[in-house]
Amino acid sequence: MNRKDKRPPPDRPPDNLPGGPPDGPPDNYAAFIERMDRAAARLSSRLRSVIRALGAVSLLLEEYQGASLKWERRRARTAMELDRCTGDVEMYTALGELHDTAVKMVALHHGQTSRITEKLHQLQDQRDAIHHSLGELEAGVAKLKATRAASQDRRRLKSALYELSGANGAGASTPDRELLSDLREAREAVVLAEALMEVKGPRP
Repeated sequence: MNRKDKRPPPDRPPDNLPGGPPDGPPDNYAAFIERMDRAAARLSSRLRSVIRALGAVSLLLEEYQGASLKWERRRARTAMELDRCTGDVEMYTALGELHDTAVKMVALHHGQTSRITEKLHQLQDQRDAIHHSLGELEAGVAKLKATRAASQDRRRLKSALYELSGANGAGASTPDRELLSDLREAREAVVLAEALMEVKGPRP
C-alpha cells in the first residue's frame, strides 16, 4: 500500500503576532496633507496681498497725519494773528477767513485720518488671523506626517514579522527568535510613541 510522504507543516507565526495579512489600510494621509497644503497656499497668497495693502495704507496715513499737522499749525498761527489784530478791519476779515479754512481742513484731515487708521487696524487684524491660521496648518501637517510615518513603520515591521516567521508560505527558513523579539520591541515603541503624540498633540 502506497504511503503518502509526510512533510512537516510550515512554520507558523507566533500566537501573539497580529492576525490578518501584513498589508495595512490604504494611505489616506496624503489627501488630507494635500488639502491643508492648498489651504496654506491660498492663505499665503492672501497674506501677501494684505501686507501690500498694509504698506499702502500706512503711507497714506502718514501723508494725512502730516497734512493734518500742517493745517493745525496754520490754524493756531491765524488764531494768534487774529488776537493781535486791532483796528484793521480788512486784515481782520482776511485772517478770519484763513482761520475758518484752517479749522475746516483740520476737521477734514482728522476725519480722513480716523477712517484710514480704522482700515489699517482691520488689515492688521486680517494679517494676524492669517498668521495664526497658517501656524495651525503647519502644526497639523507636521502631525499628520509624523502619524503617517509611524503608521508606515508599523506596517513595515508587521510585514517583516510575517516574513521572518514563515507566514508567507511553506519552505521558509526557521525564524530568528531573537530578531523577532527585537522587531516586536521596536514595533511596540512605535505604537507607544504614536499614542503619546496623539494624546499630547503638537506643542506650540
